[in-house]
Amino acid sequence: MSIAKPVLISGAGIAGLSLARSLRSHKIPFVLYERDSVGASRTQGYRIRISSQGQDALRAIMNADDYRRFEAGCSDNGAGKITPLDAVTLKAKTSGGPSGGAPGGGKVLGVDRAFLRNQLFEGIEDVVQFGKHTIGYALTESGVIAKFADGSESPEGSLLVGTDGVHSAVTKQLTKGQLKVFDTGARMIHGSSPFASFAGLGVGVFSLSEDSEKYGKLAMITNVREGEEKLGWVLVGQPGSFSAPNDDFSLSGKPAADLSKEITSNWSTKVRPVLDDQVVEEAAFLKMATSDPKGVPEWEQSPRVTLMGDAVHAMTPAGGVGANVALRDAEFLGRLLGSKGGWWNGVTEAFEKEMRVYASENVKHSFETASRMFTIKDLKRTIN
Repeated sequence: MSIAKPVLISGAGIAGLSLARSLRSHKIPFVLYERDSVGASRTQGYRIRISSQGQDALRAIMNADDYRRFEAGCSDNGAGKITPLDAVTLKAKTSGGPSGGAPGGGKVLGVDRAFLRNQLFEGIEDVVQFGKHTIGYALTESGVIAKFADGSESPEGSLLVGTDGVHSAVTKQLTKGQLKVFDTGARMIHGSSPFASFAGLGVGVFSLSEDSEKYGKLAMITNVREGEEKLGWVLVGQPGSFSAPNDDFSLSGKPAADLSKEITSNWSTKVRPVLDDQVVEEAAFLKMATSDPKGVPEWEQSPRVTLMGDAVHAMTPAGGVGANVALRDAEFLGRLLGSKGGWWNGVTEAFEKEMRVYASENVKHSFETASRMFTIKDLKRTIN
């Protein structure tokens, strides 16, 4: 009896890990390759919102006990209701923040991105290989082989799924450069601060904003919850407001922390402790990127290679839909593969046909929301 070829997954982000969990639930062999040397070596980003759609996907790929543990680590203290405040006066605003509605409707859970990744890692550690940066692939007569930056190759797999973000080499090779990711020009600083520093805000989800004469439109979004030692936040500025020194986004720590303090120096004294007392080494610069708002393009379809998550539909954080669409990708592709016990001819076509529709809708929504908030007018510069 022949041994089934594994599904090869490139990238251990939310999409890749969720697909791995789905395949494990369907008893389909797989190997997950991650470029980082350890599971949490990169900045994991700000807290994310999981909509009812995302929750349904997680229920489908996790067993009941694992889902209960995930849910216990989430908060629902207004995760779907954002309070907009003037950052200088702390007076309530009628607009200026992102929509607080749940993508797809229903209850929204707030969760730390690193916590979600750790939950998804549980039970699949034995099939994750770290330090494997995928630089391309080669098709064979009966499968596909992934190629890595260290000169090694994967065993022959039945399918390669690129889930390794906006700079994915799998995306570039498969789409022949047709799939572009654009720099919106908006810039972000992600950081975290001790719980006590949020005392001036209270508990809830807040969007603090200012139309600064010097820096233009600025906004900070944070979810303040009791029982946490420290809490995350993200500071966003419109195009041209601020950037990393010399536009070097590999910088983190003190340069990012210092800039976040400088551009918010006139904010309310009730907010200042969040910036002044932040965990300096956790501050990081981020670009706000997006796939083409016109929609996910078509490319010459391959029966042995497909894409998920940011590798195919990068979205701005506005609207809180990116992680939920990645979860939907993973559950859907896992379900298609599970329906026939593994790879079947036509599975990538079936997946991409439906994914292209719902992903395009969400990319457009996300970009339009960010454009309204941060005056994004042109998409000219690509980052991939």
